[in-house]
Formats: sequence, C-alpha cells, structure tokens
Amino acid sequence: MGRDGFRHEALIYRDEDDFLAGTVPYLWDALEAGEAVLVVVRREKAALLQGELGAEADAIRFGDMRELGRNPARLIPLWRDFLDEHEDRVIRGIGEPLWPGRGAAEVDECERHESLVNTAFAGRRPALSLLCSYDSSAFRDEVLSAVSHSHTGVERDGEMAPSGAFEPQRDCFAGDLPDRPGREQGFEFDRTGLFDVRQRVTWAAKSAGASQQATTDLVVAASELAANSIVHGGGTGTLYVWREAGRLLVEVEDSGRIEEPLVGRVRPQPTQVGGRGLWLANQFCDLVQIRSGVAGTAVRLHMDLAG
Repeated sequence: MGRDGFRHEALIYRDEDDFLAGTVPYLWDALEAGEAVLVVVRREKAALLQGELGAEADAIRFGDMRELGRNPARLIPLWRDFLDEHEDRVIRGIGEPLWPGRGAAEVDECERHESLVNTAFAGRRPALSLLCSYDSSAFRDEVLSAVSHSHTGVERDGEMAPSGAFEPQRDCFAGDLPDRPGREQGFEFDRTGLFDVRQRVTWAAKSAGASQQATTDLVVAASELAANSIVHGGGTGTLYVWREAGRLLVEVEDSGRIEEPLVGRVRPQPTQVGGRGLWLANQFCDLVQIRSGVAGTAVRLHMDLAG
C-alpha cells in the first residue's frame, strides 16, 4: 500500500478457513510494515485471528462489532478516532458491518454506511486501507452483489478483482423508508408542540416496557429531531410512533432537505453551537434511518425493547 490515499475493499468468504486465508496475510503485511491496525469483527472471528497470529496479535487493537457497530452510523466516528490517535501513521483495518441475524433495515443501513465510508475517508493521508468481510453463507446474493457498489475491489475464492460496479458518489439519503403500519396517525407539531412530542414518546416507551434509560434516550433523540424540524424543516413536522418486531419506532417528517452526507456521523466539537441532534440520535438509538430529497426529510429511530 502506498503512503497516500484510501483503499476500501471487501472480502467475501465461504467458511472459517476462507476467512483466515483472506485476512491473516493482510494483517501480517500491516504488522511487518509497522502500520497501526484496528480490527472490528465479531468476537468469534477475533478469536480465530488471535489464534493464528499468536503473540503478534498484541500489536493489533480489536473491537467487538456486535457492540460497537450495532448502529452502523457509529462506525465512521470509531475509525476517525483511531485515525486521530495515529495521525502520522499508515492505518490498516478489518471490519464486519454485517453479520447473521441483521434485519432488513439494518442490512440497508449497513449498505449505505459502506458507501459513506468512501465520502468520509477519500484522499486520506497517510494512507488508510479497510477490508470489510462478508460471510457468503449468511446473506442473499443481492446483498453480496451490493458490496461491489461500495468497494473498489472485491476478493472472492482467493482472488481480488477491481469492482466495475463501484459508485463513488452514491446519494445515501435517496429512496423511501418501508411503509408504516396503516393505522398509525401522525401528530403534527410546531414550536408550541415540542412538549407534546416528548410526552407522546415517553408514554409510548413506557407502555412498550422500555427501560428508564432507553425511554430517556429515545425521548432526547426524538426531541432533537423535532427541534431540527422547527429550525431547518419549515417550522413544522409530523411525529409517528409505533411498535414493530420487538422495537419501538419513532419517525419525524418535515419539508426540509439534508445536504450534508455525513450528518450525524461527525463528532460535534465541544464549543459547537447546534448540529448535535442527529449525532445524539445515533448515539442513543439502535438504528437511525434518514431519507431526504426535494419532497422533504424523514428520520426514523429504532429502539430495541429487549435492551
């Protein structure tokens, strides 16, 4: 790897042996070159790598992807923190944004996250190389095919090939959110309705059996979204709240449009005034979905009721 730039490649593997064949040489190269290395995968995958690398694994920082990447919007800040810590070194990393058991909404947001990684780190100096691993036995062909849109190269069956389908400028706010249940009625609010927004979300969370902490987190996140609608979305918005598949969902719609692709994924500065709403939502919620265009903006919060 050269000293400048950003490489974002994918490894699609069949089994544990195939996973190790695609990752261990990659890590050995990094260690021999004196690069800083961060590996964020499931614990069982980390254990495989540590077993193969032996004592050399002590030079690598490992993170549990199930914990750190539960909301994929938290991953770009995680990588940025590591880059800031090693600002003068070449960086190499392995990630695993998708794992078996992720739902359809999570799969969609992980695909969007992978595209936003290219925006976040394009032209990074010194160089950054990320290898994202995907288990081919766990996902449908269309999910694996989407990998080629967000990565410049894809390794499969031991061969790394350039991706002819790579899209460097994907609009990650495009498209529509899945339909809400038809019976859900929206609550239209303006500046005078922010108290009612908080009350409605509080009542819904408590009724659903959410913990006190989860209730507080969700109310703060929803309140921030509603305030954004007042300031940036034309002064009004519409709130929807419902339960679905073990989660409580809160959605806020307004007539504004979000232009900054990395909104909610850049850590606010301590002295910054404003611009914290979507950051807080991503820190507090298990998933945040954003769709924004000429027709307006919809932001959907997911809170796992199982904790």
